[in-house]
Amino acid sequence: MNVKRLSSNLLFSYALVLIQFLTLGALLLTGSLFANGVGLVVQILGVLLGLWSLHTMHWGKFNITPDPRPDAMLVQVGPYAFIRHPMYLSIGLFFVPLVISEPTVERWVILMMLCVDLLIKLHYEEQLLRQKFEHYAHYSTKTHKLIPFVF
Repeated sequence: MNVKRLSSNLLFSYALVLIQFLTLGALLLTGSLFANGVGLVVQILGVLLGLWSLHTMHWGKFNITPDPRPDAMLVQVGPYAFIRHPMYLSIGLFFVPLVISEPTVERWVILMMLCVDLLIKLHYEEQLLRQKFEHYAHYSTKTHKLIPFVF
């Protein structure tokens, strides 16, 4: 483990988390909690992926901010063997069907804000993980960031 000082900015990290929760809350409050048909199946897959990710990472080691904990270990098993940010994908799998099933301009704008926030958070987290773990660069060559075989 690399013990270099991380150049994290906690205020920036908390701002990203605040935007994430505000947009998630807005999506939940502006329509149904569940999509219909195929959308519901996608939502269930998103929940299962999120639970698998949390279980793999170990519930007590989970951190809501993109900043790695001091005792963090680089997880490369479970869903992390395929994608580096399965929790972000699980959020997308749950919330995109909600907007598709009850589309409004307001909900599309909120979803786009969430996507931009998660992409910024993802790239920021990648920078911090590269600083924290000397093997992260190699790990990132074997996996995709968010969508298997695509991105």
